[in-house]
Amino acid sequence: MNNATPVLLALLLVLSLPAITIVAAGPADGSNSVAETVRLQESPSQTAPTPVDNSTNRLQLSGEVRSEYTEYGSDLGMALTSADDRLRVDHDKYTIVDSEFDSATDEERAAMIQAGYERLSQRITELEQRERNATRAHAAGERSSTAFLQALLRNHNEAAMLSRDLEDLEDRADQVPGYSLSGSETRADKKTLDYHRTSIRATLSRLSERPTGNVHRDVVVSTSQTGYSVAVMDGSQYVVETSRFDNRDETAPDRFESGEAYDHISELYPWASQFGPSFQDNSPGYYWAEVGHDHGRLEFYFDSGTGDVYREVQELSVSSLPTEESETWISNELEITTAETAASGPVKVTVTDAGTGEPVQATVTVNGVEVGQTDEDGTRWIARPLGDGRITAETESGSVEARMSDRS
Repeated sequence: MNNATPVLLALLLVLSLPAITIVAAGPADGSNSVAETVRLQESPSQTAPTPVDNSTNRLQLSGEVRSEYTEYGSDLGMALTSADDRLRVDHDKYTIVDSEFDSATDEERAAMIQAGYERLSQRITELEQRERNATRAHAAGERSSTAFLQALLRNHNEAAMLSRDLEDLEDRADQVPGYSLSGSETRADKKTLDYHRTSIRATLSRLSERPTGNVHRDVVVSTSQTGYSVAVMDGSQYVVETSRFDNRDETAPDRFESGEAYDHISELYPWASQFGPSFQDNSPGYYWAEVGHDHGRLEFYFDSGTGDVYREVQELSVSSLPTEESETWISNELEITTAETAASGPVKVTVTDAGTGEPVQATVTVNGVEVGQTDEDGTRWIARPLGDGRITAETESGSVEARMSDRS
């Protein structure tokens, strides 16, 4: 064997794998000290949500996707505190000063409110641009998953400030005779800000405030050059937030005539639409819909020009989700059974004694990353990264391994 052979074999091995598992060093920004298991997955370039039988369709990423578990804990909370301090200082610079407003004429007040609203609108635009920049940097391997989550959570906190500022501007506008802000525009602004205040971000913000030492690694961050997805198990709820920037085209004319946008919901999510969506028309620009259904809650935004969903939040009760056929593996007198759900959804893991069938408490790892332990009934639901994977259940007496297939 000559010197080139090992290199050639390594290259052939890489090219033969549908998904690539590598162990990456910590990022240059030092925000995540734990080595990360990174999976690269090539996802199809479809724009519509992936059809799912007997449950809600799911918005998926496209292109080459970086998907991995990451940790959240005190490090994330400390970084957020620092970012929020800067945010508050910056925020104070553009709000209307009470003393100046009280002493101003009506014309001057109207001008102050209009200027304040234009600054606020610009800052709302900057939130999405911040997410786009963070997503592309993460997908390119230039930003850690922890740093990416920090960007989302900073938007979460800034959106709360901007929502209060918008309400303040509306209150002040009511004090100026003959002047008002556009009701349709402020309603659309509020809904845009709501997106950055999603349940998954509130959950991560709450959990990041736990004392030092409580570190969790069962958050899955997936990014491509055109979007991101964050998934987590929150008790018995599977929560996933997905954004597709390439499904958004703010320059395109509204493609929907009167009533057509509401009807379009049933084309995007036929199963969920049977439950009667709440709907808000924010055209020109976008439409928003929310559906409470038998499996949880769906919220999404679709573009008025493309008709495509560009933001989606799903909160799903795992006990109600339909599962694929279960698979079982046995090793070291342990039995592990996996029940996967569609569209790369959560996976139910059950560990039992292979001889007695009694449930076993075991430590569960996915692709080498510890994600928690099975409960007293031997089960644990896990959020999974994209692509094929390996689940290991380990006890003091041994371990057993299962395989996950790509369900995207």
